[in-house]
Amino acid sequence: MNLLLVVLEDCTASSLACYGNPIAKTPHLDAFAATAVRFARAYCQAPVCNPSRASFLTGLRPDSTRILYNQNALDRTLPKGVLTLPELAAPRGAFRIDVGKIFHRAESAQRQMQAFDRIEFSSAPAGYRGVATGWTPPGAARRARRFRYSSDPELEARLIELFAQQERVSKELEVGSPEWLRAQWPFQRLLSEVVGDSGLAEEAELDGQKARLAAEALHELAASKRQFLLALGFDRPHTPLRCPKEYLDLYDSARMALPPAPPEQDRGVPAVARRFGRNYDIFSSFEPTEARVRQALVAYYACVSFVDAQIGVVLRALDEAGLAGSTIVVVLADHGFHLGEHGCWSKSTLFEQSTRVPLLVRVPGAPANGRECGAIVELVDLVPTVCDWWRVPAPRRLEGRSFAPLLQSPERPWKKAAFALCPIENVLGRSVRTRRYRYAEWRGRRTTSGEFVSAVELYDLHEDPWEQNNLAGDPGQREIAARHFGLLRRHLEAWPGRDLR
Repeated sequence: MNLLLVVLEDCTASSLACYGNPIAKTPHLDAFAATAVRFARAYCQAPVCNPSRASFLTGLRPDSTRILYNQNALDRTLPKGVLTLPELAAPRGAFRIDVGKIFHRAESAQRQMQAFDRIEFSSAPAGYRGVATGWTPPGAARRARRFRYSSDPELEARLIELFAQQERVSKELEVGSPEWLRAQWPFQRLLSEVVGDSGLAEEAELDGQKARLAAEALHELAASKRQFLLALGFDRPHTPLRCPKEYLDLYDSARMALPPAPPEQDRGVPAVARRFGRNYDIFSSFEPTEARVRQALVAYYACVSFVDAQIGVVLRALDEAGLAGSTIVVVLADHGFHLGEHGCWSKSTLFEQSTRVPLLVRVPGAPANGRECGAIVELVDLVPTVCDWWRVPAPRRLEGRSFAPLLQSPERPWKKAAFALCPIENVLGRSVRTRRYRYAEWRGRRTTSGEFVSAVELYDLHEDPWEQNNLAGDPGQREIAARHFGLLRRHLEAWPGRDLR
């Protein structure tokens, strides 16, 4: 069958109606979930974009990809011989299309991007011989209102100034280099504070254009009768949290509940688990006043609703092209997103809001379609699953496990735990999530202060779903803590970042 892979950026599972959110308006994903398997316990291996994508596109855990930070270049960091999902599709002869962000930075994934036969909305690698048209939907620019960064004149002026500085410096630096990335940071950091109306019509939004190109490509592929891999990467709901006004109007800030799990109610939660009180994205420059928090919540949900509508455009085209019966569809997010829980916003924690992701999978004719699967699965399982579906020879070493059997029988016995890691100021956190508990250890010397940090967490998510009561020091929980400690140790012994040659 064909494969349509849809990747959302920074989308927490709890922001979708099909995952139980009572205020989210996501009708297209809800309708798709009714025809697919909805994985209720799916987890990323790192709650940061680059390490997570490197993991689920290789079937290797971050210890083995050696990619722990967004600054790590895929081309330079992956061990020799490691193949990624689009490269593994080659033996089948499938036509491979990349629309938008699949790898964290296309500029740092030159070899991997060469595997695509067509690239749109991403940088084509040097010497690329495929199709890269720079497609734009007809008339979209005419439907756009005047674009602006922000409705706040002072913030708008500052962003324009920073963008001009970034452009000047970027001309002197290698795109994708650490120096280039540092030059982007002041502008990107301030831009992440922007919320609200983008000033653009839906078709003129970048994600709107991607959806319409993908829809057009599906009709072309149906006419050609070629097997295909279409990888579609949407930007939203990543910051800046702005989208067309019609989606903002779906939500009322006055009725928006303030974030649960306020930090003042945390008991025994170590400071490192909450990033030492820092935010790296939204609210890294501005204080989260109640008014701003309400605006941010409305904007996040609006961005989720907007990207849901774009997924609807693509799924409708899949039906209209007559491809729904011959195409496996996978919808996932690279990691979750905090909406103020524990005082945290965005990603980069080991809490449930950051590591749990939506995962919806529809294989035409699969017995479990339309059902929920409560088994623990990990994004690192994607590559072995695709190898199963396409009967592609799997790489000699994969660290995930194909979840294809769960699409036949979702109640069967499965994994005991999911594992994730997250570095905070050079302190490395490792987490193990079982069906009821999450256990984590943090070790390292903090970059900013030089102090050595050592902390342990244990939460009972049945009794404490927001992870506010750390049980690691509770004498009554020693046996449970020891069991999870053992799980984590056996995991590290099994996947120590081995030589993959």
